[in-house]
Amino acid sequence: MKIFNKLLFMLLAVGMFSSCIKEDMDDCPKYSVNTLSLSYKGDGTAEIFNEKIERVVMYVFDKNEQLVTTRELTKDELAQRSVCLPELEPGTYRVTCFGNLIKDQVNDLYCGDCDKIYCAAPGYFKKETISSNDPLYYSSLELTVTEEDQNRELLFASSHYKVLVEVAGVPAESNLSLEVCGVLPYTNFENKAGGNPVDYKLDTEYSDGQFNALSNIMRHSDHSAVDVCVRDVNGNEIAKINLAEFLRANPEIDCSKHEVLIPIHFEFKSVGVEIGVPDWFVVPDVKPEF
Repeated sequence: MKIFNKLLFMLLAVGMFSSCIKEDMDDCPKYSVNTLSLSYKGDGTAEIFNEKIERVVMYVFDKNEQLVTTRELTKDELAQRSVCLPELEPGTYRVTCFGNLIKDQVNDLYCGDCDKIYCAAPGYFKKETISSNDPLYYSSLELTVTEEDQNRELLFASSHYKVLVEVAGVPAESNLSLEVCGVLPYTNFENKAGGNPVDYKLDTEYSDGQFNALSNIMRHSDHSAVDVCVRDVNGNEIAKINLAEFLRANPEIDCSKHEVLIPIHFEFKSVGVEIGVPDWFVVPDVKPEF
C-alpha cells in the first residue's frame, strides 16, 4: 500500500508539472513581449539618435504613477535603438526615459506624482553654485500591456537649450564672470522646466582674445525672467541682456527647434558695449571651435 501511495503521488506530481511544459501553456503565467524602438530625429527627418544620445535611463510607472522598475539601457540596446521591457502584468503603465542623464540627478522617484519628480544638477540639491546641466533628452509614453506582443516607438525630444556666451574687447586679466540669471533649474517627468529661479555661474575660458562659456539650461516656456550678465572681478554687473529681449531682436534663433543654440556676443568698445549674435552665426556652415 505504501508503495502504491508513493507511486500515485509521483504520478500526480508529474501531471501537475507536465501541465506547464506541454504545448498548451494555459496553466502557466503568461507575459507578453513589449519592445520599444528608440528614435530621435531632431529637427529633420533622418535618424540621429546615436549621434546625440549616449546614455538612457528608463523608468516604468504603474497607472498610479508608482515606480515599478528602473534601469540604464545597455550599449547594445542603444546601438540597436531597441529595448525589451521587463515582464509586466497586464495593465496600464507609463514608460519615461531621459537621455544623457550623466551628472544630473533625479529626486524622489517613489512620491507617486510625476509632476513632482525631476532632474537637476547636483549643485541644486546641495544648494551649491550651478554652471550647467546635462544635454538632456526626454521621452515618455503610456503603454497598455496585454497578453499580445507589441512594439511601440519611443520618440525623444530635447529638454535643453545650449547657451553660448562670448565677451570680446577685454583683456584676459579682467577675470570676468559670466552668468545666466533667473534660470529654472530642473525638468520634471512631464518635460517641463520648473523650480525656484537660480543663477548659473558659467565655466569660462579665455581664447583668441575673448572670454567664452557654454552652458545647458532647461527649455523655458517663458524667457522674460532670464538675464545673461557679465560681472567684473568684484561681482559688479558691467553688462546685461534679457533673454526674451535678445530672442525678439534675433528671430533667426528659433527656440521651438530641438537642436537650438543661443549664441550671445558682448563686445566692449570705447563708447560702450554692443550685444548681438556672433559674426560666425550668420555665416552658413560656420561653427565655433569650442
